[in-house]
Amino acid sequence: MIFANRVYFRAKKVRDLKFADWEPLYDKIVSDFDYSKEEDRKSAEILAEVRGTDSLAPLRELKNKALEIGGPYFSKSDIGITVAAGSSVSQIVEEGVRPDLMVTDLDGDNGLQLDLNLKGVPVVIHAHGDNIKEIERWAKKFKGCVISTCQCDPPKKNIYNFGGFTDGDRACFIAEHFGVEKIVLNGWDFDQPFKTDNSDKLKKLRWAEKLISSLDITIQRI
Repeated sequence: MIFANRVYFRAKKVRDLKFADWEPLYDKIVSDFDYSKEEDRKSAEILAEVRGTDSLAPLRELKNKALEIGGPYFSKSDIGITVAAGSSVSQIVEEGVRPDLMVTDLDGDNGLQLDLNLKGVPVVIHAHGDNIKEIERWAKKFKGCVISTCQCDPPKKNIYNFGGFTDGDRACFIAEHFGVEKIVLNGWDFDQPFKTDNSDKLKKLRWAEKLISSLDITIQRI
């Protein structure tokens, strides 16, 4: 089990992930969950059309920085840059912390995310085959800085694939891609889905753990 308020990862090098590097893992995920590559691509095309990417500057500014990626059991710390992964944004705000970046596939508190984005918090919005309706409803409402991502081969220039599957492990892939010096997982539990016993959620957590372990990073538990 990896469960701690602070689990450290230190990147050995920056990796400019290409789709060809990500595709073998993507194929396994699609097969394991019986997902549709066609729907993934359709979702990516819709997100690219309705919102796209404003700027990668917020991600480039992460280089050589220390950051924490919040999970559902987040507790306030003094790490520095705080990334809200998915629905953890609610727990982070409840702890009195304003995140510096949000990574979401729009299945959390979208109203809160809209408000934070309007107040200057950049958001990475992810497209996959199961969230097309959420993209159509919410994506164009984000008025602050938006970066659009997908898990398929990007169909357009204004949407990117940095690797990753769940919001949490995708945030790790983004951090590594942009040269973060240190990552702290704050409030993660790979063995217990938050407030549910859903087997599909547990399966996703298993994949998140596997994907994070595939990164070129060293793990230290404290």
